[in-house]
This record gives sequence, C-alpha cells and structure tokens, in this order.
Amino acid sequence: MPSKTAFVCFFPVYPNVTGSSEIINGRFENWPGEKKLFQLSPYECKIKHIKTVVILKNSPIFKILSLPIQIFKIFNYLKNSKKTSLAIEGASWVFYSLFTAVALKMLLPKTKLYYFSHSIEFEVRKKFSNFLICRITFFLEKILFNICDIVTSVSIKEKKEIKNLYNIKSIIFPNSVNFKNKLKKKKLLKNIYIIYSGSYLYRPNKEAIDYLNRNIMPKMVKKFPNLKLVITGGGYFGSNYKWLENKNIVSKNTLYSLIYNSVCMCLPIKFGSGTRVKILESLCLGAIVVSSKVGIEGIETIGTPPFMYRNQYQLLRILIKIIKNYKNIKKKATADRKYYLQKYSVKDNTKNFIINHYDKYIR
Repeated sequence: MPSKTAFVCFFPVYPNVTGSSEIINGRFENWPGEKKLFQLSPYECKIKHIKTVVILKNSPIFKILSLPIQIFKIFNYLKNSKKTSLAIEGASWVFYSLFTAVALKMLLPKTKLYYFSHSIEFEVRKKFSNFLICRITFFLEKILFNICDIVTSVSIKEKKEIKNLYNIKSIIFPNSVNFKNKLKKKKLLKNIYIIYSGSYLYRPNKEAIDYLNRNIMPKMVKKFPNLKLVITGGGYFGSNYKWLENKNIVSKNTLYSLIYNSVCMCLPIKFGSGTRVKILESLCLGAIVVSSKVGIEGIETIGTPPFMYRNQYQLLRILIKIIKNYKNIKKKATADRKYYLQKYSVKDNTKNFIINHYDKYIR
C-alpha cells in the first residue's frame, strides 16, 4: 500500500481566513503523496480532501469531547497503509495535540509523528494565563516534543528557546505564504488609510487595535484629517471612532488589495509569538510595514521598509514620514517583494523539508 499522511488541526482551517489557516493550507497543499486534512469546526466542509468533525461550538469542552471521533477517523484513514505519517499543526491548545499524538501512536506504533509548532505555547501562556495553567502547559508541551519524531520551529530564536526549555533540537520550518491569485491593485477606498489585520478576539490584536485608536490615530488625524484606520479580521466590538473603517472578515483578494493600497500595515504589537503571517503577506505584496521590534521577530529583512519603532514618538514620526514620502518608500517596498516571495515561499520551504526529513522516511 502507498504511504499516507494525515494532517490534523483543532480549529477551522477551511474557510481560509486566519494566519494559521494560511500556513496550514499552504503546507498541506504542497505536501507530496496521498493525504487528508482533519479539522474540528462548527461548519461542515464539502471539499474532498478535508474531513471535518462538526462541533456544536468552537470551545475547549466541545473540542475535547470530539477528539475521540477525530482520532477514530484518522485511524481508519491510515490503518491500511504501509508507511503512515501524522502531521500535527500546533496552533491550538497543546492538550489536543498531545492526546491525539499519544492515541495514534498507540493505535499505529510505526506512524511518523511531525509536530509543526506555530509558537511555543508555554511562552504564550506565561503572558496571558495563571501560574497553574503555565506549569501544566510546560509539562504537556515537554511530553509532546519528546514523543514526536520531528518538531519544527518557525525561527532561529524559537529554535534556541525550545532547546533551552525542553532540550529538544527542532528543525526550522519558517512560516510561509502561498500567493496563487493575481493581485488586483485597484483601490477600494478613496481616503488614504493605515491598515491592521487580525481578529479582535485574539488579545494581542485587541491590544494593538486599541493602541492605534487611543494613542496614534487621534494625533495623526490632526495632521492628516482624511486619514483612516482600516481593520479586518472580525470580532471588533469597540467604539465607533470617526476615522475607523471596520471591514470585518474579507476575502483574500480583497484583503490583499486593501493591504497593497494602504499607507502601511501598522503593527504596534507588544507580545511576540511565532512569525506573523500578516507581516509576511504584506512584505510579499510590496506593502509598507511598520512594526514594533517584537512584532517582526523571526523575519529576515533587507533594510527599510519595513520600519521598526521603539516608542510612540518614533512611531508617529515614521508614519508621518511615510505619508509625506509615500511614492519613494512604496517603490522600495515593491522592489523588495521579490526577495520575500522567494525567502518565504511555502512551496519552496515545504519542498526543502520533504527532501531533508520526509523522503528518507518513505523510502
């Protein structure tokens, strides 16, 4: 029987509307051989290569109750193959990943386990959870990293942190983008605007959007009265600021057009975890990016743009500089996009990973 790979995710990957789903879809699409992607979602998916376990609500309790069903489906898919691989996408609570890895390793002992880390969850929990949750996460993540055959990290920085925390040597698989659709450069808005893309329900995004509305935009509109702040990603329940245009969740083509035609993608992010796909997408589109140092960690840049700032005063100066010198800065950003498209191509990065870490196994 031929080799098979099951990709498993614990949140909706289709439709593709988040940074994590963008990464997973690109990796899955470029993975060789026979494969299926298994996801937990409140919505059924009719795409042939996607197997969905429909849950009543996208919450931890419903996900935990659905894990045995998802594991059973994966087992049925893999059981008759001579060579089997399980690719676990780590953009969810580590308990789901560990429970699935242990169960399938017991059912199919020869299965090769890949854990694609999107971030170090312990570091995320340290920022947003209590001490007990942090310790439990550390313990579970350590077990998971040790039982998987291959663990990946998204950057040199996270590779070092995984080694220091868990004494595990991970393999760098950088977050990557997959541009298939031709960019439509037509402007969708008349006003000049700054853009931020990310769900308001995710705390780092909420903090960044609130900071833009409360600290940056009031000062910017005094100097540029027609300037707008466009946000996408959904989940926004804030006040109706006069400069704010909330586009909610938009299609990829619309998002790319909004990003490309913006003054800049502005990311005043205070907490860093993984490599932000929104930054990679913006750089690959030829958009101008302004970010905190934390926000752009893990991305190998080639000069400015992108711009990095240290404090609010510097951020305001950079934004004013971009608006006043937009054409020249945009020209540089457009020229640099070729470098980022090559460096962070999901097709090329998946191909390299397969050659070095998968082909040896299936032979």
